[in-house]
Amino acid sequence: MGAMKPQSAQANKVTVLAVPLVIAVVECAAMLWEHAIGAPADTMYTFAKDPLGLALLLAMTIASSAILLVRYWLPAVALALEAVLLIVASCWRLDSIVMIQTLVACYAFARTARGRGLCVGGIGMMLSMTASAIMVHPDVLATEWVSRVVTLAAVGGGALAVRGRQQAKEAEHKAAEECRRAAELAFQRDAAIRRSRIAGQLHDSVGQGLTVIIALSEGLAGKTDDPRVEDALHGINEIARESLGDTRKAVRALTEFDGAANGDDTHTQESDQHSWDDIRPILAHARRLGIVTVFTETGTRADDEAQADLCFDVTREAITNAIRHGQNVVHISIAWNHSENGTVAVIIRNDGSPARKDARKDDGTGLVRLFHRVESASGIFEYGPNEDGEWVVEATIPSNGVNEKDHTA
Repeated sequence: MGAMKPQSAQANKVTVLAVPLVIAVVECAAMLWEHAIGAPADTMYTFAKDPLGLALLLAMTIASSAILLVRYWLPAVALALEAVLLIVASCWRLDSIVMIQTLVACYAFARTARGRGLCVGGIGMMLSMTASAIMVHPDVLATEWVSRVVTLAAVGGGALAVRGRQQAKEAEHKAAEECRRAAELAFQRDAAIRRSRIAGQLHDSVGQGLTVIIALSEGLAGKTDDPRVEDALHGINEIARESLGDTRKAVRALTEFDGAANGDDTHTQESDQHSWDDIRPILAHARRLGIVTVFTETGTRADDEAQADLCFDVTREAITNAIRHGQNVVHISIAWNHSENGTVAVIIRNDGSPARKDARKDDGTGLVRLFHRVESASGIFEYGPNEDGEWVVEATIPSNGVNEKDHTA
């Protein structure tokens, strides 16, 4: 016969324990009442007046109540034991002391039993009730039997109704969960389609455009007599190659996103991260444009690839913004200050008038994305003009790595 799952029984642990206790207390109090001032015509009174009879009544009451403690874990056993006690008590016309316990066991059995077991238990309970009615009330058998059958049917019907409602709620919850999962899968599918489209656009437009720039700059190299033009062509070629490499990394990251989502992203993360020294070509690009670029580094670097990559991205974005958006930029200063606990403080300053003075953390710029990245790494990120009119970008990036080697200014 089917039994209620342990977690279902534990969900109503207070009720499971309280019902038998309340029944035992009430029934024992009734026995003591009968012993003290019961009606002589009552069978219960005769037993309760005798010390041995009172002990028997109390023992049967406590035993039948104790059986109810396992009614949700062993419902068939609890029902069978209550039926046996009902028959035994009926032999002395004492069925009333176990009737409530029997009905409670019937309720629990109807809540948990399934299929054939439910039918067998129901038939067995009907036979027990019939036998008890015959022994206790043979003079009004028909009336007593009908009342017991109606009571038993009401208890069983109520239990089935409660079980049906519970199953309906579980089915509704499961259906809602399936709908949520279906919506999530649909969103992931649409996101994958968008990533694929973006990757294709990057590859076809940006990638091909950069390839053309590289080819043209290489084709013109060495064909002019102006050293400044040659130097500019060399710088264009280097920047285009670096940008092409970054574009290919972005395309690869977009196309490999699904594999990374399944946990296979180690290679992608390792191959795409920048090291501490990758910032030097960016500094060289700014200097080729005639901007005085000063870089200082103090303290001991942490052996943390993620910290190095984020520090590089913050610095590159700040330098790129100064070149792209600043007006009359002459000087850029970059400082990386490593502390003893592994944290690095990044400070980038540039002069000139910013093209946008109202930049905010919610305006959708590249700095906004870096703000969220630094924040997710438990760091601090700020940017804006200072009192001297300079544009300042500051970031404090913690580390989970160990110190690598000493670099001083």
